[in-house]
Amino acid sequence: MKRIFVIALLALGMVSCKKFLEEKSQTDVIPKTTKDFGEILYTNGYPTSGTLMQPYLTLMDDDTQCYNGPPLDGLQDYITTNAAAFQWQRDFIDRCQEAGSMDKDAFNSWRTYYRMILGANVALQYLDKSEGSATEKMMYKGEAYALRAFYHFMLVNLYAKPYNDSTTTPDKLDGVPLMLSANLSEALPARSTVKDVYNQIVSDLDSASSLLGQVKSDQKLFRISHVAVHLLASRVYLYMEQWNKVIENADYVLSYHPQLMELNGWGDPDPMAKPVLGAGNVETIWYYGSMVEQFPKGIGQAYEISANLAACFDASDLRSQVYFNATPDWLKQWVAPDYTCQKSAGSSDTYGNMGTAWRSSEAYLNRAEAYIQLYKTKGDAGAAAEALKSLNTLRVKRIDRSSFTNWEMKPADTLLQMCRTERRRELFRESTHRWFDLKRYGMPAIRHVFTPDMSTTVTYKLEARDPQYVIPIPNEVLLRNTLLPQNQQIAGLRQPQ
Repeated sequence: MKRIFVIALLALGMVSCKKFLEEKSQTDVIPKTTKDFGEILYTNGYPTSGTLMQPYLTLMDDDTQCYNGPPLDGLQDYITTNAAAFQWQRDFIDRCQEAGSMDKDAFNSWRTYYRMILGANVALQYLDKSEGSATEKMMYKGEAYALRAFYHFMLVNLYAKPYNDSTTTPDKLDGVPLMLSANLSEALPARSTVKDVYNQIVSDLDSASSLLGQVKSDQKLFRISHVAVHLLASRVYLYMEQWNKVIENADYVLSYHPQLMELNGWGDPDPMAKPVLGAGNVETIWYYGSMVEQFPKGIGQAYEISANLAACFDASDLRSQVYFNATPDWLKQWVAPDYTCQKSAGSSDTYGNMGTAWRSSEAYLNRAEAYIQLYKTKGDAGAAAEALKSLNTLRVKRIDRSSFTNWEMKPADTLLQMCRTERRRELFRESTHRWFDLKRYGMPAIRHVFTPDMSTTVTYKLEARDPQYVIPIPNEVLLRNTLLPQNQQIAGLRQPQ
């Protein structure tokens, strides 16, 4: 069978783009048509069902807890394999890999994201001269710009301090290298500032929204659409604290995709028919990747929903029955955790083992937070009313109808905390929301209780503004690019308190 070249091989520095596209053999098809480059974009620029982007983060925020008990007797590797990530050790990448956690690519988010950026850049560089319709070119270029923006956004939030760091300004913070061309160079890329990275992200999103805004038909859930671009833009501007831009983009999303799933009457759900994450959810705007992303070794057996997270839900909150389950006493002989996440159940579908989704619920939350910030900074009571409208629109679908009451006006700081807690309830264990939110909230202290065996309990603390809030650059990346400085790290092994 003929095949299209795998552009990701370029990441190994084997050949230049131009030479690569000129080479041919009897079994290879040289990409010429717009559809060819659309396929290259989909297979090399999009996350696939085998792409693991940052699974280790599932173990690092305050939504996850370590459990032990008789069901884990003789299975302590479920606890120990990824313990270094749970403990926020400076060298958790090496420790987890040495313990046999997962394929080493799963811990090298840097390589994973830049490889996909390369796939997007190839499409951007060659689509204009390809053989195809103007509509196809606009669609694929729009997708490529959106993907490049998304990947740079993820990289800068993993490997740099937050844009809104209270101690400095983004133009003084080391970000990540910007990769804007498919041409390979002998020059080693240096880190751009956080501000420059965000400026590029915004520029790419503007290009994506312009192009995809002209191509609104025949958009599939497994490809980026004009609605998905504006959802990402609302998230980016939220991190940049540009509140009016958040509202503008969230409004756009909800004008096209206001749907929210109704948990009242959910009953005993069949996850395969009504997944929280996946195409079967009316909220889904884009879904991608693998549900394995949320299941590094130990999740589900020794690490699961924390008691701290579970305590955020009132008894009338139906998400505590649909998004996760409390383990009944009769099941404790087989299941160690007190709670089990159900969000990824049934997220696989006819398109493959998909497991991460962007949902309309985020747009309501982004918009509400932006309106509250306008209320807080400008005393705009009308903005507070709009925030409450967004929050109550979401909550009425999540709270038992017999107990539901609208939230009403509160002081700005109180409303902001209510909104952030609602965000945590809604978006836990999805992508990187909680970890990135904690960073932009000021990097508060977190405690993890670790139970290496059934008779031992120790506590690890991630200090407020701890260096390990910024993920260390993998050593193999630093060996290849000596211009890159390692992120600040703690000295030595993090000890339990």
